[in-house]
Amino acid sequence: MKQNILVVDDHRENLIALEAILDSDDRNLIMAQSGNEALSLALKHDLALVLLDVQMPEMDGFEVAELMRKNKKTRHIPIIFVTAISKEQKYVFKGYECGAVDYLLKPIDQKILEAKVSVFLELDRQRRKLQQAVVQMKRLKDENERLLHALGEALIGTNAEGKITFCNEAACALLRQSRDDLVGNDIADLIFNDDAGKSCWSWDSSPLQEACRQGESWENEHNLYTPDDDGLLALSVRANAITNDAGIFTGVVVVLGLSDDENNGGDCARNHRRNPRKRLFREMVVFDRSTGGNVGRLVNLSVNGFKH
Repeated sequence: MKQNILVVDDHRENLIALEAILDSDDRNLIMAQSGNEALSLALKHDLALVLLDVQMPEMDGFEVAELMRKNKKTRHIPIIFVTAISKEQKYVFKGYECGAVDYLLKPIDQKILEAKVSVFLELDRQRRKLQQAVVQMKRLKDENERLLHALGEALIGTNAEGKITFCNEAACALLRQSRDDLVGNDIADLIFNDDAGKSCWSWDSSPLQEACRQGESWENEHNLYTPDDDGLLALSVRANAITNDAGIFTGVVVVLGLSDDENNGGDCARNHRRNPRKRLFREMVVFDRSTGGNVGRLVNLSVNGFKH
């Protein structure tokens, strides 16, 4: 894609000279002969750089730069002042105060001009790539969250301190709490060591946290419990570490399930196990993996899959 460069000078011959120096297949040179025309073109086009003459009638380059800096669309466009008149140091300083990134004096050295323009065009390309990467990362993050919410297993994510940062719909259904009630709270407050609900788990000394910090997965050998309207529910818990690109521990992903302990209340446990799945699989939203857009919904789903 061509990068747009706005060149502003009230003398037509100067515009022609700059065009001869800067013309390239990957550049689109946009010419303006006044400050008002420059502002209009700056709002109309997506600019990578502005070459702006200082000495112009009606509106000089300093005024144009100041007005560009006040507009949300144009405030971050780099401006290089080009002038043959304002060579005094006070004018150079004023140029930088108005937001210029550079200040070139005429007669212009072609190699210096080309080098400076190339630098700012490369910065513009890198900025655009970064913006695209951010958009793509957000799209992938949103898609991953949709997929996690569609899973039948109850998932909870925490940071390194054990604060809940994510929970899917199955976890909310299993724990009978809303996402707003869970996110931001300590996961240790949800889990008890005993079936009397008196001994809360300490995150810092929990075997789950210790194993995940060492990069190991963890699964409970004995029942853990969580509060419920009917008392306590026995849980099975599995956990894996989350690390950043440097391999530093940043949190855990916890998979919760109802324990198969027969002393957990038989029918109550089975109903609890089914309800979250029914809630999720009665209707499933389908998303396009390439765009993250909503494609439609799958209906007539049962706990065991498609109905025949």
